Amino acid sequence: MDKGSKPIPKGVKQKFRETLNNFKEATPLLAVNHKKKLLSSLDLLTDSKEGIQFLYDHTGELVDAGLFRDTMWDDPARLVPSLVGGTLKAGGQSTIVEIVSELRILAIANGTITHKKFSAGKARTFLEETIVSNLDLIFPSGSEEIRSLDEDTRRKIDVLFQFLTDQISVDKIKGRLAKEIELICAQRPVVTDRVLKIIKTVKNKIQLTSDNDDDRRLKYYVNAVYTPSKKAGEFSPHEYKAYLDHAKRNEIVKECEELADRMHDTGLSVDYHAVLLRHVANEGALVKLALGLDNVGKAELDKHKKFVSELILKVIHTDTARSCYGLAKLLERSLLSHQPVKSGLQRIMGVELHEDVAANIRKSRPGNSLDPKHILAAECLGILGQPLGVGQGWNPTCQSARGISLWSSHAPGKLLRMVESAAKSNSLWMRFEGNVIKSEELVLGLVKELDYNLDAVSVVLVPHLDKIYNEMMRRASSRADDPHKWVNPAMYGHWIPTGFISTYDYLTNSIKDYEKFIRTFYITHHPQYNGGNDLAYPNPVGIFLTSSTGKLIGFHAVSILRVRKVKGQVRVYILNPNNEGRQRWQDNMRPTVAGNGERAGESSLPFYQFASRLYAFHFNQSDLDDLGKVDEEEIGKVTELAKTSWGESYQWMEPAGFVI
Repeated sequence: MDKGSKPIPKGVKQKFRETLNNFKEATPLLAVNHKKKLLSSLDLLTDSKEGIQFLYDHTGELVDAGLFRDTMWDDPARLVPSLVGGTLKAGGQSTIVEIVSELRILAIANGTITHKKFSAGKARTFLEETIVSNLDLIFPSGSEEIRSLDEDTRRKIDVLFQFLTDQISVDKIKGRLAKEIELICAQRPVVTDRVLKIIKTVKNKIQLTSDNDDDRRLKYYVNAVYTPSKKAGEFSPHEYKAYLDHAKRNEIVKECEELADRMHDTGLSVDYHAVLLRHVANEGALVKLALGLDNVGKAELDKHKKFVSELILKVIHTDTARSCYGLAKLLERSLLSHQPVKSGLQRIMGVELHEDVAANIRKSRPGNSLDPKHILAAECLGILGQPLGVGQGWNPTCQSARGISLWSSHAPGKLLRMVESAAKSNSLWMRFEGNVIKSEELVLGLVKELDYNLDAVSVVLVPHLDKIYNEMMRRASSRADDPHKWVNPAMYGHWIPTGFISTYDYLTNSIKDYEKFIRTFYITHHPQYNGGNDLAYPNPVGIFLTSSTGKLIGFHAVSILRVRKVKGQVRVYILNPNNEGRQRWQDNMRPTVAGNGERAGESSLPFYQFASRLYAFHFNQSDLDDLGKVDEEEIGKVTELAKTSWGESYQWMEPAGFVI
């Protein structure tokens, strides 16, 4: 029998009607208690398809009764599809209310109920994006995370997505799945688990043909992972090793070329790549082919052939296969010729890990039997090769992630020294205004419980960076200016410009001198006003993060990487460490990760759009010029975007007349 087909228990429908009526009629003083009783009846209805159908049929009554009033679900226009899965997995009342929220959005999509700020089209798009973002819940993979859910929560999630996918066919979103895979891969993340899960789901759950473009696009990525060469497709990775042991040289050359092409086309390296790379590790010419190196990478390999061979044989295994691509990109950056990098990797390969660090690395790679120090060394290859592929996972640690990215880009030796220190001692020390801050002496950070869906470098560093950053902010919080003014240079280093300006007033929780703020950003960063100068180093800035309808979600840390004019439009290129560079910031404001001159790992927006989300940035004092030169119309456009989005959440203290 279908696990969702069991009937509704006797009396539950009647209990629902009674508790709903009592909740409707309750006074404000008694409403909380009656809401708990209503949620209890909803709990019993979310265990079966029949119960979900019954709830769907009564969704309008639940909305009208005020089930979502004064909760984070109140306005569907402010909800984010990528966050649905996390709330569903939270268990308890959060799971129940999230389920009813999805049914409300489905009802809006089907025209059963209406919402003045959320059209049927937006509702259907929301559900499609929810399905794309939660394929691991729709087609459970048996992962540790899913297995750790209690049986009741897991059943409720299964029943909900069965109901949703009956209404929103997965076949109908093949194009969205293909685009999702393509754009995740375009960002070249270091941690590839999510896209590999999606590709696995497509392989196992969707029938693909060669008859249409969407199927062909999906099939390309399925083949890149499971059949990266014609010969590899005939064997399991274990059998592939046996094949290589007896293959002729010309056959191995062909394998190297085909696997390297797929790896560079997609940014994905899988078990087959690791098996092949280990097989050819002692033959420099074949390593060059297997890694698909450019001329710079080939020259680097020639200089460090013995060390690269040692790296491959010690740290590249099927369990660390994603690091094959990182190794290729590291060589193409000529990093081994930077002595602190080579010696840093040598030291990490031989480091004696603190027992808690070793345990944490194992948590990040469940089922991996490798020595944790070799996992760590392998992940260093990915971080060094793909500095813009660093992500924060589900952790509120955007500051730490952008620091790891910056150090990988501009101080890789420093980064490896930090990794080694934290790996050995499970601690990290940093200076702040002449005083040393020691992470082992700190209790508080933004992270309460670390999400281990991270690369091993982040697993080692982030808990310490998070505490140190939080302590620096605490020490600077009593000053009459944004604490980031002092904290960012202390945390990230001498790359941070000395000038600083913020439009957010921490003391009054309001917006001040906004026109001066935006004019300063244009004068110092826009090529039309700053003499065409670009940034020498990433600039850590603060933005107001907004939902797809422009509503304020909160503060967020990103790095401006460069500013360029592309296709006749000046764009800002940023590192967004939140693992998703494409989250829509308003109806017509969505960063792109490809198609507008982005390098792998970058997001970009038109300059004026990015400016409208900014609240603090650093700048070079020498770039300041006459603020009056900035076009009035441009300032007005930015201000309008700001005031009609996140700006609605604040009071504005703009002076009556801006004096230039």
